[in-house]
Amino acid sequence: MIYKKDWSLLLLLLFSMTCTFAQRREKLLATLGIMPQKPALHIDTLEKVKLGNGWRYRIKYLAEDSNTTFHTPEDYIYAFLFIPDAAKSKKLPAIVAIHQDGSHNYIGYSETAGITGDADQHYGLELFNRGYIVICPDRFLHAERRRIPSPDTLADVFEQADIAEQHWVGQLLLSGRNFAGKEVYDLILTTDVLCTVPNVDKSKIGAIGHSAGGYILTYFMFADKRISVGASSCGVFELMDWYAEDAIRKRNAMAAIPGLALTGKTADYVGMIAPRPFLMTRGLYEWGNENDAEKQDSKRHVEGAQRLDSTARKYYKALNADGNLHTIYFDEDNGRHAFPPKVKEEVYHWLDAHLKK
Repeated sequence: MIYKKDWSLLLLLLFSMTCTFAQRREKLLATLGIMPQKPALHIDTLEKVKLGNGWRYRIKYLAEDSNTTFHTPEDYIYAFLFIPDAAKSKKLPAIVAIHQDGSHNYIGYSETAGITGDADQHYGLELFNRGYIVICPDRFLHAERRRIPSPDTLADVFEQADIAEQHWVGQLLLSGRNFAGKEVYDLILTTDVLCTVPNVDKSKIGAIGHSAGGYILTYFMFADKRISVGASSCGVFELMDWYAEDAIRKRNAMAAIPGLALTGKTADYVGMIAPRPFLMTRGLYEWGNENDAEKQDSKRHVEGAQRLDSTARKYYKALNADGNLHTIYFDEDNGRHAFPPKVKEEVYHWLDAHLKK
């Protein structure tokens, strides 16, 4: 039997936990930097293509106006939007498909849309074929959004684009912003666009990304509670490990989140997605397995993922949602940094289970 005094103590404890959680969330949100005022939403359709089971639209929308401080141009987001024919008669779940980066920064959103690039990265098109309304946005610093001469071509000028990328991030840092926060802001705008599509079920919006696309998904889903489920392929890693003195590889400062070391860890962002379902994959040999050094680096990478999972899972357990955090460790396709077929099918079934129920 619980007495009145016990109920009072329980309610006080719950109130204290809620306040602490909310305060911690606000501190983590602040590390993403200043978020600019959103411009008026206006969507331009650049292309419309009929597919077998629906339509593919190429669109653009303004992310940010020109900046007089640094004399920067208007920043437009380009995206492919897939709408199944079934959306004419009923509400459908929707997906934000976030592309990878690296050497493919000249391809960007065309890869998730299945137009070019690696076949295992065509998850935007594939999820459309499974009945989802899908938007594949171009992340800033990629494809047409590269601030280089002739960015609208598929020219692979990685070094030139990489310098331009770091220059842009420098402008953000000088303005109280950062790389992760800019990505999150752009994806929030993209979700605004997705929510304007007729018959999008706004209660069933998911997100998926690979590599850096899966990494930024963590912060995006933390910040935007409209995303009800997320799946990150080989993307989530602990930023504090990334910049540790004994890190597997030294990194430039572009991905650093100012003040994070004083506030928390990447694992805390993942944990505060709770209780929403979140899935991570990690290849067992993403750093290679051809020699002992590569195997050891891969082992450390997996151990880092396990530590992150353990920390994030505490948040899920506190909300009785332990089953909603799921990590897949795989050796398919030599366990490399990829999105192989069997793993992908497992991820798709997991998304279906949460978004099509």
